[in-house]
Amino acid sequence: MSSLNRAIAPDSNIQSKVALPAVEEFKLDNGLKVYAIQSAHEILKVDFVFEAGKWYEEKNLIADFACKMMKEGTKSKTAHQINDFLDYYGCNLEEQIYFSNAGFQLYSLTKNLVHVLPLVKELLTEPSFPEKELSIQLENRKEQHLQSLAKNDYLANRMFLSSMWGNKHPYGRLTEEHNFSAIAQTDVSGFFHKYYNAANCFIILSGKYDTHVIKELNRILGTNDWVRQPAPAINHLREKEHNMESYLPIADAVQSSVMVGNASILKNDPDFDELTVLNTLFGGYFGSRLMSNIREDKGYTYGIYSSLSAYKQGTIFEVGAEVGKQHRDDTFKEIKKEMQRLQTELVDDEELQTVKNYMSGRILRSVDGALRYSDVLKGLILFDRKPESINTYLAAIQNISAERIQDLAKRYLDFEKMYRVSVG
Repeated sequence: MSSLNRAIAPDSNIQSKVALPAVEEFKLDNGLKVYAIQSAHEILKVDFVFEAGKWYEEKNLIADFACKMMKEGTKSKTAHQINDFLDYYGCNLEEQIYFSNAGFQLYSLTKNLVHVLPLVKELLTEPSFPEKELSIQLENRKEQHLQSLAKNDYLANRMFLSSMWGNKHPYGRLTEEHNFSAIAQTDVSGFFHKYYNAANCFIILSGKYDTHVIKELNRILGTNDWVRQPAPAINHLREKEHNMESYLPIADAVQSSVMVGNASILKNDPDFDELTVLNTLFGGYFGSRLMSNIREDKGYTYGIYSSLSAYKQGTIFEVGAEVGKQHRDDTFKEIKKEMQRLQTELVDDEELQTVKNYMSGRILRSVDGALRYSDVLKGLILFDRKPESINTYLAAIQNISAERIQDLAKRYLDFEKMYRVSVG
């Protein structure tokens, strides 16, 4: 009997193309678009996605509370009754708020969805935004904010984003204590009724469904009583500060929170897919250059990562870590050093192949099954991308060369053009 040599890694067999789950597209009678992904499991996830994020708010925090307050009461039900109803049918309703969009996810057994949809319609069309519950939510959120102001990473992130985008831009706007007292019930109600409507929404249905489910979805949510207008086109100018480096010392701090980054290219840029490979290699996973150097070799931190966060109106590249206070300056030097190494030295084949395998595997997992693929599909729709772009992305990962990595590093990893923030 042959023994397994665990010192030798098994051969990798990453697919060059992935078969995507089938998506059925149709419209309800009121024009609301639905994307449906069939599954054999007796569960359904329903994503309601609205153009209703922070990008559209005229007052800070309104988008957050408009979404969060939806479950706090309707004209005929209290928050307690709503929660009891959802619990009785074993459903979970989770709100989601982002920069450009907001909404909620409903998880339900297939057999129970038709019982829960009338409540969903009531939440969307008859929310009461009770004053008492709003006051409690505001007070709780304010306390969380005040407590977070004592955390280095929270302060660093505020300084980092406001320096990059300006405090008037939704991406850089700072939450202050006085913002909570400035919010009135009419602000929350007005925002909700303006943006949470059928003309400003799409639905992703994933799981096991049949014609009866579709008919009920149309009967309950396909009516014209909640059709208004789609979100208007709004433009916010980036008002970046000239100060590229900010430091907030805290006398009794043991650690410093450090951040480095800049506003990067949009997701529709031809370089974007390949840039994600560079980011992963640099600091996007546990085996990255930053982790190997600053965590494993130098021991400055328990973890350091870089990310490339793409939003509809902008992309944020950032490096972040909590390091020993005495290592703050050296951490910046090592981050710069790793950027320069990628600009001047070609990545060896083994390291690059490891990154390719890691990223390809993540893509394959992300489209494995209806519920997982629904999250991917939502991103594709929001960025106006076709499902075929997933295989284009997979090909970009697998075909990128060391020379191309070096070229991208020269173009996008210029330390001197990046914002550098430290707190502690």
